[in-house]
Amino acid sequence: MKVAEKDKAVHGLLQEEYRRCRDVLASLAKKADRYPKGSLNVRKKRYKDKEYEYHYLVAREKGRVVNRHISKGGLEALRRQLDQRDKCREEIRTYKKRIGYLEKILQAPRGRGEKKEEVCLTAGWRRKHPKSYP
Repeated sequence: MKVAEKDKAVHGLLQEEYRRCRDVLASLAKKADRYPKGSLNVRKKRYKDKEYEYHYLVAREKGRVVNRHISKGGLEALRRQLDQRDKCREEIRTYKKRIGYLEKILQAPRGRGEKKEEVCLTAGWRRKHPKSYP
């Protein structure tokens, strides 16, 4: 963005916003780590013409899937925690997008002699624009 490159005040504001967003992202990541991992599931069992519901939390620990029974007393508290965790994850996504946008704006300008290089990782070739084939 040419305005950010020429105007020091705007550039400084954008850098400050970038630092602030990174700090907020780090704090949100710490906050999200404090909440329980996994998802809440329900099993329905029938026994002697009655149907029972069992709530359990499914999560991965050390590469294994672990099912933990959740009692009725702790069910609402766990649901609130999982909702809060999901809100944190949504905010993390928002801040990551904002940081990506700010990085694009703040990146150093490319010199006139440099050309953009296109790389195809699957085919293993490189080419510089305008179209020059390998």
